[in-house]
Amino acid sequence: KEQLQACKDNGIPVVGFDSGVPNAPEGSIYATASTDNSAAAAIAAEQLFADAGFQEKLAAATPEAPINVAVLSQDATSDSIISRTSGFIDKLVELVGADSVKVVGHDKYAKDAASAKVIVNVNVPATTSAADQKTGAEALLGLDNLAAIYGSNENAAGGILAASNDGNDFNKDTGKFKDIIAIGFDAGKTQRVAVENGWFLGAVTQDQIGYKAVALAVDAINGKPAASPIVDTGAKWYNAEALQDPSISELVYE
Repeated sequence: KEQLQACKDNGIPVVGFDSGVPNAPEGSIYATASTDNSAAAAIAAEQLFADAGFQEKLAAATPEAPINVAVLSQDATSDSIISRTSGFIDKLVELVGADSVKVVGHDKYAKDAASAKVIVNVNVPATTSAADQKTGAEALLGLDNLAAIYGSNENAAGGILAASNDGNDFNKDTGKFKDIIAIGFDAGKTQRVAVENGWFLGAVTQDQIGYKAVALAVDAINGKPAASPIVDTGAKWYNAEALQDPSISELVYE
């Protein structure tokens, strides 16, 4: 806070990137380029729900024999991660039906349902370390009747990849997790390869967040008033087919 106040006092504009700065002194942030993380995570839930394999499992599920959907969430303190977790869960609940989805594993996201045929299991690892993310993914991948697993950021997706032989175990022909649908968020080389090979159904990436942050900085330098305190960067879904499009591929860093 002290540094931000000093910038404000000295007429130095500050541009926020991604998560912004909670409780920043009033007027100290020119504007923030940030993704609507709830909406971005909802894209992942929509893609899962639209998948034919998931629909087949959902049709066969009953309250007596529910299917499991796993969510690996890096932590329960970051606003962006919380939104990427709740956004996925809330959209899936909406699509399947509130009476049919129960959420367990963490009090922050818990939901009960009278006749649950889908159980969403949320795992928040002990720390954000790669080792703990892998351990959390391993626990989720051990669930019975697991239909899908979602990692809510690059670190969580990395945990899923580490627990699945860099995604090879989701190989639809030979993998030991071949019947489980894996979905990620963000990018990174290993996750990109998993998507390109079809081991991951796909993932969500932020759209031009760096470009929009720089554009805000240029406006601030030129003395142009910020049109809004938050500039939504948007988000895109990418799968193996989408990565053939240069406009999508350039968003998926390695």
